[in-house]
Formats: sequence, structure tokens, C-alpha cells
Amino acid sequence: MRERKVIDLCLDMPMQAHEMIATLSHMCLDPSFRGYKTAYAPGIAAQAGLDIAELDRILEEKGEEAWIETVRAGAEKNAVTPAKFVEYLDSINVEWGITCDSTHDNAKTAEIVHAFPDRFKGFIFVDPNKGMEAVRELEKGVKEYGLHALYLTAFRTHLAANDKKNYPLYAKACELGIPVHIYSSLNLSKEVPYDLGHPRYIDEVARDFPELKIMAGVSGWPWVLDFIALAYRHQNVYLNFETHEPRKMNMRGSGYEPYLFYAETQLKNRLCFASNWTTQSISVDDLVKQVEDLPLKPDTIDRILYDNAADFYR
Repeated sequence: MRERKVIDLCLDMPMQAHEMIATLSHMCLDPSFRGYKTAYAPGIAAQAGLDIAELDRILEEKGEEAWIETVRAGAEKNAVTPAKFVEYLDSINVEWGITCDSTHDNAKTAEIVHAFPDRFKGFIFVDPNKGMEAVRELEKGVKEYGLHALYLTAFRTHLAANDKKNYPLYAKACELGIPVHIYSSLNLSKEVPYDLGHPRYIDEVARDFPELKIMAGVSGWPWVLDFIALAYRHQNVYLNFETHEPRKMNMRGSGYEPYLFYAETQLKNRLCFASNWTTQSISVDDLVKQVEDLPLKPDTIDRILYDNAADFYR
């Protein structure tokens, strides 16, 4: 077992068959999300023992129903139970992580959290476009389901972080004493502008809600310095790099290099580990190892992998 403790602020559960079908359908069958098919679908399909080119052939020759049944069969054959996944987390010293059902069903997320209350915290997903219905759903997520944080994703809601439709949710999060995780990065959906998740939109939120704990996620790429500037400006903003490989921080020309400097200066207490490992199709263990291999001081690595997230959720 690794000696260093880990907190993962985007700890996916292994996909079960219905979740694999929903995820791959979204990426492979919806033309507006074809960018995600290119970037992520091959690795996700491989988790179910499937080849994306073969799935394309089945879709073309046999149709969507046969495609879905092929995905279902592969996913069922290669499924990992939650209990087995927890054993794996024990083996790599992941103390806890925050997670969700892959379909973003809050009730199903609550089932995961209640089954393993010391291992998982839960994200709450609501649609800000639904107004007070979304506010009530957020409150239900905390008070009835026992979940722990709001997650807002601009390319799904079609709203920038500072859109005023989000503001009642921020106010309710402050009232409930929970943090909000906000997607902040390039998106590959053709339904919305590519920069809808630009870090600049979070700046206004942080100014308007100084008591709100904000976790700006998904690395901020390609606006990495703007992303870092958020935490530089606002003490209530923390950062994570979910969905992006930590090793890129040490790759010349990647655009992530500034993290190496700021992780040991202005971001020392506010940069956190988050894997989103199913999307990356890289194990949590391998992603943790990438952090440990970065040319950073041991104390800095400890803070990224554990201490900063513990402070954020304390």
C-alpha cells in the first residue's frame, strides 16, 4: 500500500452496463458531441473490452439496437462492483473521494454514498434553467439525500458560471454550507461556445459570493494562467485538474507548465487532485503516481494529493 494518503475530488465509480450505454451513446451517437468521441470514447469502450472501430461497424451494418446490445454485453462482462472498487481504493490508500452516478441521478448518487459513507461524498447535479425547482432539488440533495457539493457544468447547462440563473443556487449553497464545483475549461461540444467554461466567468461569482467555497475544476486549459489567477485573486477559490493528466505539468509546450511554479508559491494551499479516471481511461493509481513523479517538494505533493482537499472540505 502507498504510504501517502489521497483524496480524489472527482472519483468516478466503475461504470455499470446502463451507465456505459448512456455515456457511449452520448459520445458516439450525438453528432454535437463527436469531439468527445475522438478524445475519450475509445478508452471508455476499452474498459468494457470493446473496440470503437468495431462498434462503428456494428452501428453501420446492424443498427443502433445491435450497437447498444454489444455495449451492454461488454460492460456486463467487465463490470467491477462497488465493493471491489473500494478494495482497490484501500490498496492505493485513497481515503475518500467525491463521486456521482454517471447519469447524474442524485438519488442513485445517494445510494452509493450511503453504502460507503466513510469512502464517498456525493455531487449534486441540478439544472439552473429550472429556476426554483432546481433550488429545491439542491436543498433536497443536501437535507434528504445527504450529499455534499453542487456541481455546475457549463457545456451541459449552456450557462456560463456567472449567468444569473445560477445565482439562486449559489445563494442556497451558501445557506446550506456546501461548496460548489464549477467546470472551467475548453469544451468539445458543438452546441455551445468553446469558451463557455472560461475562468473569467468564475471571477464575478467569487466577488459576489465571497463566503462561497468554490472548486474551479478541469484544469482551466487552455487558459491556465487565467485559471491560476482566480485562486491568486480569491481566497475562497481552490483549483483542481480533473480529466487532465498531471504529468502534462512537466511536459514542455503542453500549456500546463505554470502549475509547477505556482504549486509551490501562490497555489501551495489550494491546488487539489481530482482524477475523473473513467473519462481519462487511466487508473486512479497511475494518476496519483503522475503527481508523485512531478518535480515538486514532498510537502507540495502531500498538499496536492490530500491536505488541500481536506482543508477545502473541513
